[in-house]
Amino acid sequence: MISIDIQPQTEFLGNNYWRKLRQVEYSKEFEEQITKTVIERENNDSDQQFKHKKSIIQAKFCKSKEFLATTSLDKIVRIFSMDGQLKHQFENFLDSDKTISFSYNGKFLAGAGSYDKIIRIWNIDSQILQFELKGLKSKISKIIYFNNRDDRIISVTQDNQIQIWDIESGIILQTLISQQNQITAIQISNDDLRCVTGSLDGMIIEWDLKNYQLKKQWKGHQKGCFALKYANEGHTLVSGGADKKIKFWNMDKYKLFKQFNGHTNSIYAIEVEKDIVISCQFNQTLLWNMKTLKTIQQISSTQLDYCFVEMMKDSFVIGNNGNGIKVCNFD
Repeated sequence: MISIDIQPQTEFLGNNYWRKLRQVEYSKEFEEQITKTVIERENNDSDQQFKHKKSIIQAKFCKSKEFLATTSLDKIVRIFSMDGQLKHQFENFLDSDKTISFSYNGKFLAGAGSYDKIIRIWNIDSQILQFELKGLKSKISKIIYFNNRDDRIISVTQDNQIQIWDIESGIILQTLISQQNQITAIQISNDDLRCVTGSLDGMIIEWDLKNYQLKKQWKGHQKGCFALKYANEGHTLVSGGADKKIKFWNMDKYKLFKQFNGHTNSIYAIEVEKDIVISCQFNQTLLWNMKTLKTIQQISSTQLDYCFVEMMKDSFVIGNNGNGIKVCNFD
């Protein structure tokens, strides 16, 4: 029996970050079986038109233009139409863009690695680099556009700071400083008035983005909190973490009111579509009913380097076999 146990307090979003967060235990026979399964399924399960040469880190869907963007360790960001045709390609020769976000109108795509501390914003139509946001002193772990405007973006850096940028001027309007132990997740409410962050110590913080101040802080998970999603028009927050639990929080009272215990490993990604929750661990994605807490569908995965789920128009995408993605429909 081979056991790999690497502590999660390693450098955030390094090339082996997701592997370092996992505890994998397997026999030699099981490893050979997994390898055989991957080879057999590689051409059938992976959506070949959404491919990179190296591991795909993240996928983002643009609602206004119906584009899908993927970013990879090959230092290339690709934008695909929904039929899988490559429309645009942006390369960052200095660093892999480990986090990407579309602007509200779909005109721009922002990307950031962690090492060069620069946020690059591409004009999708002209395929030119429109803006470069510089001046950060720490590596970037997350970026996310506001939901209803194209001139504001949020970045999260590894020194536990949250920056709100005015894009056109390239100025940081406000910096929020968190006492959390390594921010691992961020989500903005649909009205852009609030955001929540999760961290490796399991803490969750909700921030007031109008007055730039902390609203509420609480212990959400016994271990790391890796996934957050607002639901029910912001009245509910769904969180998932290393304790294998998915929790529902009443955001009017900041109270836990429901919990899903269907996972066997850490949860790294969550999406919500009406009453359906899609939640991902490294070897499995679950679809389940938010009201009944009953599992509807299970999707097995193998050889994942990065774990993500992204809603599209009538479907969703998850990581698949390292350098591919899998497009899934709701059964």
